[in-house]
Amino acid sequence: MANHLTLAPDLHELLARHCDPVVREVAEEARDFLREKLSGPGSGIQHPDLPNPSSLPGEYPAEQSGDLLACIGAEQVGPSLYDVGALNSVAPVPVEAWALEYPEPPSSPVSRQTAHGARPWLSKALGDEELHDRLRARAQQ
Repeated sequence: MANHLTLAPDLHELLARHCDPVVREVAEEARDFLREKLSGPGSGIQHPDLPNPSSLPGEYPAEQSGDLLACIGAEQVGPSLYDVGALNSVAPVPVEAWALEYPEPPSSPVSRQTAHGARPWLSKALGDEELHDRLRARAQQ
């Protein structure tokens, strides 16, 4: 006969009540980080047909049309669970969101002969120590 630990019936709700605000704060910090990194000019070449200098390889993409920046959000999709990034629920996600991340996405209207011009932004953020530090600090507040 095995002994089983029976948790208080309201423990799940109690944990969610304490965790949800922290998870929301962390998601909002990730959203704010992306908005900061995707705002403004890059430090590369100023092309005549673009409003801002382009980014250099390894940088976050420079803001040009503002369409990518406009769709960056954080949305709760479940208890203590958020989607963060380019969200159609915030604004229409432009094809550039994917074309920057991948040199030539499948079925993309953006076609490149080389990877030149691709500026991964979401995968870059996932490995960005600055973001990790900010998320840790926000969770500890």
